[in-house]
Amino acid sequence: MTTSTDEEQYLRAILTRLEQTKPYEALTSMPLSAWDVQPGSALAGDDAKINPYQVSHLAWQALTVASDHLHCLRRSLVGDEQGDEITVTMHTYAQATLLRGAFENGARAVWLLAPGKRLTRIQRRLALQMEDNGHSDRMNQLLGTTPRRTKAERAKEITDLAVGAGIPPSDVKKELAFGYKKMVRTAGDYLAGVGAAEAEAVWSACSALAHGDVHSMGFLEREIVGQVGNVAFTKLSTDYKIMVWVTTRAVQMVEHGFHLYKERATAPV
Repeated sequence: MTTSTDEEQYLRAILTRLEQTKPYEALTSMPLSAWDVQPGSALAGDDAKINPYQVSHLAWQALTVASDHLHCLRRSLVGDEQGDEITVTMHTYAQATLLRGAFENGARAVWLLAPGKRLTRIQRRLALQMEDNGHSDRMNQLLGTTPRRTKAERAKEITDLAVGAGIPPSDVKKELAFGYKKMVRTAGDYLAGVGAAEAEAVWSACSALAHGDVHSMGFLEREIVGQVGNVAFTKLSTDYKIMVWVTTRAVQMVEHGFHLYKERATAPV
């Protein structure tokens, strides 16, 4: 186990990282113009090309979701304040769920916005729409409801937009294939000093804790408090070093997403 002094240092580092995200809460929770796309900007061109499936709308939604997860994480950590002291609560598993949501949605925004080529940004936006349509179709099936448009009609619309944007008809199915792991790894490659492997590791570590996977114990502090035969009774608690690591990477990913959005939404001078 880490010492109380070490824990305090790690907690300060976590809270410092999260303090950096406060401006994004204001941007995504108030009716400001931060999400506006300027005429003549890269995003304006993207949006016009595949209307009504705007790249800007989905990217901003991803950043809003990511920011909300980080806000909730900070609220779950920081409790009562008494003078110069505050109460901090660490949850062994639940806060990893919030970090996963922040990191994954930050990665979604980066994955959408980072490519320099318009066709790549458009392709990724349509791939996400195709994926979302599949989930929507499944939900309608589970609930026994009838969507306004058929699965074939929605698929044709996206295919037509893809072809109109410049994707050869024979390549549409391949180019619009989507996978979350690939998205996260690619976004990691856009993040300086991180890379695909570390991005996947952060995402997978948070997912393991969120799902309660057995191997998630590798990301926790472990203290054996008793044993009966070959069964050890183990106290599991947050590993503060792991928490600092995944919080830092999540904040970096979300910050990069906001930076890219501003860059793509601003018209060249």
